[in-house]
Amino acid sequence: MSASGNNAEPIAAKPSDPYIDHSVYPDLADPPEQLLSDEAKADYLHRICCAWDFGIHPDAQTFQLFSGWRDIFDAFPVVTSPAYHALRSWFGWAAVSWPTNVLAPVPRWLHLDRLEGRLADPCENSI
Repeated sequence: MSASGNNAEPIAAKPSDPYIDHSVYPDLADPPEQLLSDEAKADYLHRICCAWDFGIHPDAQTFQLFSGWRDIFDAFPVVTSPAYHALRSWFGWAAVSWPTNVLAPVPRWLHLDRLEGRLADPCENSI
């Protein structure tokens, strides 16, 4: 029985339901509770990658969820996302080529160094 005195139990996610980070759905009043289609999973992958590309790191549950999604990663690549490439590398999956004639994003630290007046690191390209 709940604290309010009725017999209704709170509805909880089933243990088999994967964790879905609703913060990546600011455009939806009711974000999905389940990702039932490959397209819905691909959309979620894209949203998580975009968030990470802008500095919002996925949590451990998202990594756990994505570890079983290699088929989604392969079928719906997000090739211009550094986060997508980082996830593939983390899971030990084959690398996907960066698109020809598309420049990779400039790392955030480089922007910040230039804004703060720091000169280029002479060893930057030595690694």
